[in-house]
Amino acid sequence: MQQKKFIVNLAILIILNLLIKPYWILIIDPNVQNLVGNANYGEYNALFNFSFLLTIFLDFGLTNFNNKNIAQNSHLLSKHFSSLLTLKFALGIFYVVLTMLCGVVIGYDSRYMKLLLILAINQFFISFILYLRSNLQGLHLFKTDSIVSVLDRLIMIVLCVALFLNWFGFKVDIMNYVYAQTIGYSLTAVITFCIVLRETHTFKLKWDWRFSYMMLKKSFPFAILVLLM
Repeated sequence: MQQKKFIVNLAILIILNLLIKPYWILIIDPNVQNLVGNANYGEYNALFNFSFLLTIFLDFGLTNFNNKNIAQNSHLLSKHFSSLLTLKFALGIFYVVLTMLCGVVIGYDSRYMKLLLILAINQFFISFILYLRSNLQGLHLFKTDSIVSVLDRLIMIVLCVALFLNWFGFKVDIMNYVYAQTIGYSLTAVITFCIVLRETHTFKLKWDWRFSYMMLKKSFPFAILVLLM
């Protein structure tokens, strides 16, 4: 029964990804590149890759560790959710500050720094969504996880089509393109958080040095694995 459930949900995941993500890659992204020009898109792509370099500090293996931990001990979700989420926020702040400092050291101007800040925030939302999804996967809510996995792209596609058709009077430029991504990621993060909160029934931001150190120590092997990958 479990094997059949897994196969069905895997098929749903593949079908949803085949319907949504190729449209983003083959239609939306190339159209944006054509409309904003190769130079502007090249700057965006370079800064996007730069924002990705330090993402090891954004997660530190917590997502993969949490997936395994919740799958083995589902009762720990309610117990650890608040503290782990607080740790994720702390790592997110550290990552954004570190990324911006590196941008200052390199000598990026104010325009690049603004774009880099939004891209770093987007990276935080991506990591936040992946962490929340690890809870869904650990609880074997694969169908819900499948929908969440494409929700951000679906929202961004709608927003980008609105930009292409000039529905709201906004022109297609790199900043509006990045803002559309931010809206897609943030809305998905909020929706996913609400779904996970429904399973935990309790949430309160609280910082615990001992717990955070223990979690980072346990997730360190997963962080090394991600870094090597």
